[in-house]
Amino acid sequence: MKRSLLLALLALTACTQTTASAGANLIGTHDLVFVDELEPDGTVARIDFTDAPNGDFSIAGVNGMPSRFLYVTSADTSELRVLAMYTENVSGRGFVRAPNPLETLSIPVLDRPTLLAADEGRNRNGQRATGSYVYAARPGGSQVSIVGVKANRQLGGRPVPLPAPVSAIGAAMQIGADQQVPATTQLYVATWDGSVSSLYRATLDTDASVVDAQVRDGKVAFTRVTLLQGTPIGAMQLVAPLASRTNDGAPFCATEFCVALATRATATVAASSVLFEPSTGKSVALKFPGPIRKFAVGAITGRIYGLLDEAACGGLQCGGVVSVDLVSSLSGFPRSKDALGHDFGPLRVSSGLPTGIAIGQNAQVQQTTEETLDGGSLGYVLQRYDELGAVASSDGFITYFSGLAGSVIDFDARRAGVASAFIRTPGTLPDGGTSFVTEDGGTLGSLVSATVDTPRVVANTYRVSTVTPPDQTEAAAWVLDISDGAFSTQELVVANQGQIPGLVSLPTSIADGVRLATGGAESRVLVGDGVRFETGNDTDGYVECGRGVVSLIGGGFIEVYAVPAGCDARVRFTVRAGTSKPLVIAGDLEGYMGRVNPGEVFHYDRPLVIIPAEVTTARTSLTLTTPRLVPVGEGAFIDFNLQSYISPLSVQIDTASGGTMIKCSSQLSAQVVFGNLAMLLGPYNANSQSEVGFNWGTFAVVPSGNAVAEINHGYTRAGGTALTNTDNAACYR
Repeated sequence: MKRSLLLALLALTACTQTTASAGANLIGTHDLVFVDELEPDGTVARIDFTDAPNGDFSIAGVNGMPSRFLYVTSADTSELRVLAMYTENVSGRGFVRAPNPLETLSIPVLDRPTLLAADEGRNRNGQRATGSYVYAARPGGSQVSIVGVKANRQLGGRPVPLPAPVSAIGAAMQIGADQQVPATTQLYVATWDGSVSSLYRATLDTDASVVDAQVRDGKVAFTRVTLLQGTPIGAMQLVAPLASRTNDGAPFCATEFCVALATRATATVAASSVLFEPSTGKSVALKFPGPIRKFAVGAITGRIYGLLDEAACGGLQCGGVVSVDLVSSLSGFPRSKDALGHDFGPLRVSSGLPTGIAIGQNAQVQQTTEETLDGGSLGYVLQRYDELGAVASSDGFITYFSGLAGSVIDFDARRAGVASAFIRTPGTLPDGGTSFVTEDGGTLGSLVSATVDTPRVVANTYRVSTVTPPDQTEAAAWVLDISDGAFSTQELVVANQGQIPGLVSLPTSIADGVRLATGGAESRVLVGDGVRFETGNDTDGYVECGRGVVSLIGGGFIEVYAVPAGCDARVRFTVRAGTSKPLVIAGDLEGYMGRVNPGEVFHYDRPLVIIPAEVTTARTSLTLTTPRLVPVGEGAFIDFNLQSYISPLSVQIDTASGGTMIKCSSQLSAQVVFGNLAMLLGPYNANSQSEVGFNWGTFAVVPSGNAVAEINHGYTRAGGTALTNTDNAACYR
């Protein structure tokens, strides 16, 4: 199985449906939004949640419904198209037809729409609900189109003029206990006129006939609710109320929808992110570590996620996913923590630029499992996450992560463990010193393999490896308890009186006296450690001239008792562990990890590299039990080959012309770029009759291919083969 799961998405080229068509001639797919059609009595949920698996709407409904229709932009033709997610008595999905059944429905809107929003609400169970309208706009345009969901047309027959060019849009409605669509909904529009950003609000009647007339008569009124001088609003996210949310101990955004706003930096004003409460006009800081260019939230809205703006530092190295908790604020809402209590992110999912993000609440996704591992084959399991994240990137991947764990999800269930180990000890030089090489560059000392025993206990999300040197007793055995997902494949080395990483071959000078600059690595040093001085140069090489002993440790420096005789021309120094905590532990990727005495237990924690299946709680990354008998000789070491099976849960469109993969479309180029994402638990026709089923999926616009890609989370596979349309993976064009 390849390290990244390649997803082949089949383009739909034929259809026998009578109510929907497969093709829509999309040109300019930039945004998408899910909505539902309303019941005749005005309630907000179209499909009864009792039809959910086991009748449990807490599993099926959170962030899953409503999702009867997917609206998508066709910017180059200045229209919207509508994909029917569920059609009674029809299997499969297709674009809604126009009144003329030979044509696909087209909804003309303003020129070149690239932004979409829908009325966002929450029903009594906290689940997402939508209302009467879909809104279309474009950055830099001073208009917004209001599309009636029931009528499937632009109300008033024309766009609504705005006070200034648009930078972001959003809409929200407050649903009461009666679960009826409320009398009004609130449309928010962020604008930028070159010097001032404004957040405008229009209160719209949810009776489409009223708004239809208002648009025709030019009577849709926008009121400015806040403004910001000198900085444009680049991102907006409507945040549902949370009863427990507070600021300085008082309720904040607890009973009404609020607006998350992110501004961009200018020459005079720094970028910022805030949560704005419209009824009070109060803003509270969102403590993201940098400027944000896109937001995402789940239905419960205990957290808000953001994509960092790479333009702030000029490169991908400062981008990624970050998260802020939206429950309690004292001096601003704090940055979220990952499973180990560290700051969340920045989570970088690939080498490409992140282009879209979506969050699924209580969502499922398929991973492998060790339960049926036999001869190397893996089984499959649907794993549920409180907040499942998906990030699209410009290199053509969609990668999944756990929002609460703060880590990318591992598709490969095999656990990390020690694959092999060897012991290297130095030999004796003619002058009585020890070394791994002879004076003429030959090998000196010994190298022997150790025995590794790693029992496979499927119930555990970790492995315990016992490593025993040859011809030794248990007193010389090393025990490594390694939590899966914490380390990449690498060499872990434990050296006796070894060189301390970060303090090897550092420059010194005659003027230093006994004080040596450490560059911040002095925390790794103990009084009594040895310091080896060298003379020489890069051309002729370096030789040891003498050794000193650490006498004092300060901020950014260490001191030795005295400079050894014969080292007046010293140019470099290296610090070695002394007799106190002589075992130095390091990884060739991890770097310095710590020091320990023989016979002690060493604990090491680090942020997860990846979150494996079935991991729900944090545990120590590495617990190393050292033996009383360790390799003898200065620098003698044991090397553990740590084997991880890290395979990020990623999917991509295959555009190869041959092989077993199926192309999404022959018109797609080799470079597929995803745009905005939406994740949902969507309805489908379970038996080609009228029974409704639900499954989790991610939908992505593909601007580079004028398509919408659907990735089903609950596919079944025999293992090791690419997904096809039989796995409910598809492209819609």
